[in-house]
Amino acid sequence: MKHTCLVVIFVAASLGLAQAPPAQKKPLDQIQLVALLAGGVPSHRVAMLVSERGISFEPTEDYLTTLKNVGADDVLLGAVRVAKRNKAEAVSAEAAANRERVLDHLLRGMKVRDKRLYAEAEREFREVIRLQPDSARGHAYLGEVLAAKGDVGGAILECRTAIRLESDYAEGHYYLGNVLFEAGDVDEAILEYRTAIRLSPDFLFAHTALGDALGKKGDGDGAIIEYRTAVRINPDYAYAHNDLGFALYNKGDLDGAIAEYRTAIRLQPDFEFAHTSLGLALKHKGDIDGAIAEYRIAIRLRPDDAGPHIDLGRALRKKGDLDGAIAEYRTAVRLQPSDPFAHATLGLELEMRGDRRAALEEYRTAYLLDPKNSTIAQEYERLLREVNH
Repeated sequence: MKHTCLVVIFVAASLGLAQAPPAQKKPLDQIQLVALLAGGVPSHRVAMLVSERGISFEPTEDYLTTLKNVGADDVLLGAVRVAKRNKAEAVSAEAAANRERVLDHLLRGMKVRDKRLYAEAEREFREVIRLQPDSARGHAYLGEVLAAKGDVGGAILECRTAIRLESDYAEGHYYLGNVLFEAGDVDEAILEYRTAIRLSPDFLFAHTALGDALGKKGDGDGAIIEYRTAVRINPDYAYAHNDLGFALYNKGDLDGAIAEYRTAIRLQPDFEFAHTSLGLALKHKGDIDGAIAEYRIAIRLRPDDAGPHIDLGRALRKKGDLDGAIAEYRTAVRLQPSDPFAHATLGLELEMRGDRRAALEEYRTAYLLDPKNSTIAQEYERLLREVNH
């Protein structure tokens, strides 16, 4: 999943009974603040939450440094320094030290998880659970890591444990949705994403994930609504603009898609996929030179990715540069020799240039890699008959 390394926590407002006073929002603790920032919540939004709810701890300079390292700006650091100390409970020195250890393991787990060092992340999150068995975050983060390691059953169990421990825990529903989506249960994933959004309406990544799931179900209009909501929540989130561009492209709105891709690139110039997406939209608009320029940028950003080389080859072919196209396809085959599509594409171009025997070798390789692909099989058998005729 493109969003599985991101965490967002927003606590929805609680409504009291008709004649009862409104429920008091709990102050934020050390772990919640770190999780908010580590999950990509804009610093100014976290500062607003701190001002509204206060904090349940005395921030040390070391802790403020930790916040800064995970994205806190000066406004948030100032808000934490002057926040109401609204201690929910008195804790012993031993309990306070245990909380520090839990926070330390959570931070280390997040760090190695984001580097895709999943075995190390699993160890850190299991230590969180050992120190604090009722840590919903510990179970949810462990579930995310287990999913990344391919343990779907274990991931579902941990996410459901997180939800059981904290019924209004939006993240738990979000992570469970991610696991179900990857397992192919899109309908159940949609239910979990909607639950996460109901609990936390500004949950940015739940909206983008729901958009992905709705798009998978063929609900393009629903996907566009979710991506637009994500853009409204955080206009500076490049991935939401790119997702919105993709949904608009699929609906045939090329101008709208191009505008969103350009916004994503402006926000994140090294966003390779946004460059390739923009190239595709420009090519369909007839701007072949513009498409070629975007594909070349994508290749410069990630030279070992075969995809942009194939895209560039197609654009060069459309310009009439068959030799240039073949060179790009050869590069794609070298980078991804087990991709039958890359071999078949190279075979097609070689046949067009008149080199039918070389084309046959590429089709043969493609067929051996994917013998069940009827299109590849038909083309291979056709060319085999023609060459041997």
